[in-house]
Amino acid sequence: MINTVMKNSAKALIISSALALTTVASAALPSQWQLDDSHTRVGFSVNHLGFSTTMGHFNDVKGVVNYDVKAPSKTNMSFTIATDSIDTNWDARDEHLKKAEFFNVAKYPTMTFKSTSVKFINPQQAKVTGDFTMLGHTKPLTLDVTLNKIANSPLTKEPVIGFRATGNIDRAAYGMTAFADGITTNVPIQIDGELIEKKAQTNKKSK
Repeated sequence: MINTVMKNSAKALIISSALALTTVASAALPSQWQLDDSHTRVGFSVNHLGFSTTMGHFNDVKGVVNYDVKAPSKTNMSFTIATDSIDTNWDARDEHLKKAEFFNVAKYPTMTFKSTSVKFINPQQAKVTGDFTMLGHTKPLTLDVTLNKIANSPLTKEPVIGFRATGNIDRAAYGMTAFADGITTNVPIQIDGELIEKKAQTNKKSK
């Protein structure tokens, strides 16, 4: 009985979401989007010696997404993370993580992700696979993406896409093996953010 109710509720949610997206799609929405810096967080967590979970995030993340509500199968995206912007709420640890045995920010100032495949499971959920590059190594990474909401912001009156993406990165596979006995090498990541219309770049020419 409970399973039936849950299945029906899930179907109802998907149907209602599809109807909502169809309604939004009928409006004039942009197809090129960028991350809203003020509402985006790229977070991670690691187990510390079995005692606790240490969490952190990156403060400098840039990203562009090409997404047309009417043609979701053509979606593609790319993101760049400044490794020097790591923030675990403790300066001494952050400085340690920036050194050569971890992120080696002096040699590798950025991490990047570029999608190679986007497969929508339903109007709200997708599997996004792409090339993730860290410490000079590039390997495939798959993210589970959920679109929370697509609507005009009541504050800016402009269209916004809210989303969450989750995945796991094996840091050892990219050469980050320091303290593997005490700090987990399988690192869960969670990206919560908002997309806004991509701003046109203007080239100022001197007279």
